[in-house]
Amino acid sequence: MDDPGKGRGRGLALLQALKKNQEAASSASSSPDPQQSPMSSASPSASPSMVSTATSLAGRGRVAAMLLAKVQKPGGPPIISPASDVGPSLPKGVGRGLKLLQSLQASKVASEVGKPDIQQISDKMAVTSISQSPSTVTSTTQSVTKSKKHFREIKETPPVVKMGSYGTPIPVTSNYIFLKFEENSVYEYEVRFVPDQDYLHLRFKLLAEHSQYFKEKTFDGTTLYVPRKLPDEALNLISTNPFDNSKVAITILFRRTRRLSEMIHIYNVIFKCIMKDLQLVRFNREHFNPNAAIQIPQHKLEVWPGYVTAVDEYEGGLMLTLDSTHRVLRTQSVLSFIKDTVQAEGANWKRILSERLVGCSVMTSYNKKLFRIDSIDDNMTPKSTFEKLDKGVPVKISFIEYYKKNYGIQIKDWDQPLLISRSTKRQAGTETMTDFMICLVPELCQLTGLTDDQRSNFKLMKDVATYTKITPNQRHLAFKKYIQAVMSNESAKNRLKGWGLSIAPDTVELTARTLPPEPLYFGNNVKVNGKANAEWNNEATRNCVMQAVDITKWVLFHTDRDRQVATDFQETLKRCCNPMGIMVSRPDVIRLPNDRTDTYVTFLKKSITSDLQLVVIICPSSRDDRYGAIKKICCSDHPVASQVINARTLMKHDKLRSVTQKILLQMNCKLGGTLWNINIPCKNVMVVGIDAHHDASRKRQSVCGFVASYNQTMTHWFSRAVLQDRGQEISEKLKNCFVEAVEHYFQCNAMLPEKIIIYRDGVGDGQFATIRDYELPQIQMSLQVLGSSYHPKITYIVVQKRINTRIFMKTNSGLENPHAGTVLDNTITRRDWYDFLIASQRVTQGTVTPTHYVVVYDDSGMPPDHCQRLTYKLCHLYYNWPGTVRVPAPCQYAHKLAYLVGQSMHQLPSTSLCDKLFFL
Repeated sequence: MDDPGKGRGRGLALLQALKKNQEAASSASSSPDPQQSPMSSASPSASPSMVSTATSLAGRGRVAAMLLAKVQKPGGPPIISPASDVGPSLPKGVGRGLKLLQSLQASKVASEVGKPDIQQISDKMAVTSISQSPSTVTSTTQSVTKSKKHFREIKETPPVVKMGSYGTPIPVTSNYIFLKFEENSVYEYEVRFVPDQDYLHLRFKLLAEHSQYFKEKTFDGTTLYVPRKLPDEALNLISTNPFDNSKVAITILFRRTRRLSEMIHIYNVIFKCIMKDLQLVRFNREHFNPNAAIQIPQHKLEVWPGYVTAVDEYEGGLMLTLDSTHRVLRTQSVLSFIKDTVQAEGANWKRILSERLVGCSVMTSYNKKLFRIDSIDDNMTPKSTFEKLDKGVPVKISFIEYYKKNYGIQIKDWDQPLLISRSTKRQAGTETMTDFMICLVPELCQLTGLTDDQRSNFKLMKDVATYTKITPNQRHLAFKKYIQAVMSNESAKNRLKGWGLSIAPDTVELTARTLPPEPLYFGNNVKVNGKANAEWNNEATRNCVMQAVDITKWVLFHTDRDRQVATDFQETLKRCCNPMGIMVSRPDVIRLPNDRTDTYVTFLKKSITSDLQLVVIICPSSRDDRYGAIKKICCSDHPVASQVINARTLMKHDKLRSVTQKILLQMNCKLGGTLWNINIPCKNVMVVGIDAHHDASRKRQSVCGFVASYNQTMTHWFSRAVLQDRGQEISEKLKNCFVEAVEHYFQCNAMLPEKIIIYRDGVGDGQFATIRDYELPQIQMSLQVLGSSYHPKITYIVVQKRINTRIFMKTNSGLENPHAGTVLDNTITRRDWYDFLIASQRVTQGTVTPTHYVVVYDDSGMPPDHCQRLTYKLCHLYYNWPGTVRVPAPCQYAHKLAYLVGQSMHQLPSTSLCDKLFFL
């Protein structure tokens, strides 16, 4: 139940007060105007309760409430269709919702009773609630209107330039290519069809009948953009429907003239069309060349090379981002895979086949489309029939006849089961959602991706990596081949020329900076100078740890068959502990009669006592259910530090010492120890890391990991895991995490942090403004419970790992991966945001992908050099790896915590472990 004193509850209380105010105003009026009543703008079919709900919500919620009763799944059976027969349909607008907003705005203007008080509360709540009060209907209406625009305007303001100077300058290039354009006008038209045509692909066909008028165009089904004004005879056209030969009138209405530089999305559409000109096959947002497929016959695989493109305006101007990518496909058809499974598995073939195929993606060989398999229907075969419209008349046709008639394909096996792929689409001309059951013929489908067994095959993965992990020189050569292909293709070249565009002959030239290697500090005042490759595996095991926790009371579990493995582990651990400065006593050894999950749970519950420091479990194999059960006991029900070891990792005697050393370091961390640290000059600063993981068992919730430092060297971390609804920006529980973290910092340091630096992972580009305008004010408001005068300086940095940006260092021998600590903060950075890129790891195989950091908010006045250096320093403090990691340590810790809870535990950990790295 919403609390009027907290979060959205206060916003709801405000809205209810405003609603009561409006009702009082309308009752006081002697002759209320029905045109100003919210009821008058609702559709006749809407119930009074529904209108009441719509008027009590704000922003998108009001529109959603008006549509809620209409967007329902029908209870009837799904529509059965072959893979190529499901066409998209046009979604309906939200015009009625917008009229409701405008009507409510007019009603609010007419009501003046109590306005000063309500306005004052509204202003106060504006920074803490995502819900908008009716006093902000004007801005809501504008935002709804903006969301319906088909273009993104380029601001006339200068780009945001935040550059550092610390480090050694180096010449680099990247996968960005300058686009030159002539500042021409773009003519925007609205296209109307009479009678109205609901299917999008049909609209394209009808307009394409008059291609002589539209040699260069961008058309989305309603809005048409052309580089030159259309003649009068092109404004009223007649086309023929290819399905029923009926006549369709096309009316083209001029809307306005725009500048080409304002139409970023047109550039992306142009390059998507260029991919078609180059005869590339599209999978999602990537395009692949099947004609250049690389065969790996020994594994029945093939690798398709491809490209990813995106056009945007950056700090240095308009550029094309181009990256090479690969798609691994299996040359085996699904039918062949089914036959092999039936022959190998015998009576259990149905269950095994379902486990292996359901959830996988397959590609149809006849039109190169991807589908996800949801089930296998052995009651349907290619001889089964379905209904299809033929000249407007429904007729029954078998799958055999359909594929022969439409694709000239003769299906050989008439008794094979069909694969089912389900999708939900909006029916043409209605707002209801319809379930489509797409039937796929296994004989005509090709398997994509790799199975778990294939991924565990070292030889196979090594052979695949030969073609997918390409060097910087190979990647740059692929860029040049793409540019040459575009310039040598007449259709692509004319398409660019028609829009006044030209592409640069090579990638952009840049200057980056390499930060100096960071020295590390171990126990006994040992200082180790940093290396160029940013790794210190030998130093971590030869030196004493910075802060050791002696292990005096611990339990070792193992099964009978792993008795020798457990003995070897104990002896090796005894030899390794002294050089690392950790004292380890002999454990209480418990032999388990079997490796059943309930056996582990029973013996764990019996053995865990209040004075027990650590539980070590040696498992004979890797099983997710057993691991999850162990972690639930040790991290939640009976909290104690735990270490689970796969016996196979201890069986290789040549690597036993190295593995045992790493396990000992992990055990020290989980008990609150410190392995190493680096020099961080920041004083009285708390660093926070946030990451989220979707819990598959909780379909409507995700797990958010929260980690915060509570010492000056940033080696001790306070952690919390919270559950929040999917799509929810920040929850009450996460705000509580900030308060608890600051309180814990105060308990350990006898002072509150003056600065809070937040690293947030897993945030998309479209959420930057939401974070700045919604999340940050809530965080600031939540911290006021610690004192009305407490206002720490906050720096909020979004961390993005999944990007297409690449950086190549120029050398005399060509291009190489840049050194660890390479920073790039100019030219290819965002135009309207303060951001930078750091390649924090030295990569020897393939091409390095830098990490993108966007500073969405900073009121501390931290110079760019300080922000970049601190970010790189924090990449050295992840204790699960003796080297730098791609993201700052708090982000990686938050990821590990969220992953453990969401993937294995499925419940929140105990708060008694919150000050230790129990989740490593």
